[in-house]
Amino acid sequence: MSPQLNGSPAKAANAPSSVSRLPQDAPVDVRKARQSLMDTALQLFQLAACPSEFVPNLAPGYQYVACLTWLLRFDIFHLVPAPGTVSYRDLAAAASKLANTGAAIPKGRLKSIVRMAMTAGLFREPKPDRVGHSATSALLARDADVHAWAFSLCTSSAPTALSMTAAHDRFTPASVAKSETAFNVAFGTELPFFDWLAQNPAKRERFAGYMRNVTTSEGVHVKHLVNGHPWADLGSGALVVDAYPTLRFVVQDLPDNANAGRQAAEATFPDHISSRLTFQGHDFTQPQPMAGADVYLLRMILHDWPDHVAVTIVKNLLLVMDTVLPAPGQVPSSVERIVRVRDLTMMQAFNSHERDLEQWTTLLAAADGRLRLRRVIEPFGSAMALLEVELDG
Repeated sequence: MSPQLNGSPAKAANAPSSVSRLPQDAPVDVRKARQSLMDTALQLFQLAACPSEFVPNLAPGYQYVACLTWLLRFDIFHLVPAPGTVSYRDLAAAASKLANTGAAIPKGRLKSIVRMAMTAGLFREPKPDRVGHSATSALLARDADVHAWAFSLCTSSAPTALSMTAAHDRFTPASVAKSETAFNVAFGTELPFFDWLAQNPAKRERFAGYMRNVTTSEGVHVKHLVNGHPWADLGSGALVVDAYPTLRFVVQDLPDNANAGRQAAEATFPDHISSRLTFQGHDFTQPQPMAGADVYLLRMILHDWPDHVAVTIVKNLLLVMDTVLPAPGQVPSSVERIVRVRDLTMMQAFNSHERDLEQWTTLLAAADGRLRLRRVIEPFGSAMALLEVELDG
């Protein structure tokens, strides 16, 4: 039986009070069932659509990004009450006042944009001409880091992706220079991404919010690092620090970042955690100053760098947590398309890439012929794998 258009279970399920995601501690079999359901739904749509519908079915995707960008620009997520509803007329007036551009936002244009967004699950119209939050839009309104993630996607990732072809025309497709990327074309700068970010405090703060949300999302949540590796096997015994009280950690980053991390840890963590954390300024393209550690860990680092730099970085690494690209069709489509997005994002922003298992093996051999990939652990639900590397001899 197909769902009704009005008062349907499909609409009710996206009401603000509904549960929008599984608990992080949900049983693995439940999470696997959810993943299977999403993949089956995606495959059903692809099978039912005719080949001639491929191009027109792309249109909603870029319009969703365009609408989300507009909704963020005029702060619509925060202007819609929760709970309750607001008329399009009052919402347009409030957005016009907040924008302070001297020009009124037409109610009709607001309505067209919001109603397009509704087809993606953003907002509801429970009564004619009155807008309320859906579960998804309510999350964007109340969670500053999710809001920052959406803003970063719309204002940075999307323009960068759309500049990929122009970058390959300008710089040649084989360039690995970090200042010859789609990002550089999109933003008209000769600076690499992180150098550009350092000169734009507001964008840097928004990017920090984006990263906070990314690192707590299911695919790259740190729990996969905590639970995915047998840390007790080290013999001597954030989440890893708390879960294994006999381990001590040295966190390395550029000096300014290391100082900021030290201050944040002292202000945030209890003594039994902060006392086992040391922050050290270090450029990881330079020789590793810490000798004799049980494990050297890089998490979500190497995919930012092209191979010739990554080779330098891994010369003292024994444990890597990063993406291992699957072969086409090896994992569910709903999973594969996300990691393919990340692969392209690394290319477009950094002239780097995610790596498959063969590429990881090649990179390790180029760093040092004695480096051997001992095992690869892929925790369910994680977008990354743990690569355990040994130094023979």
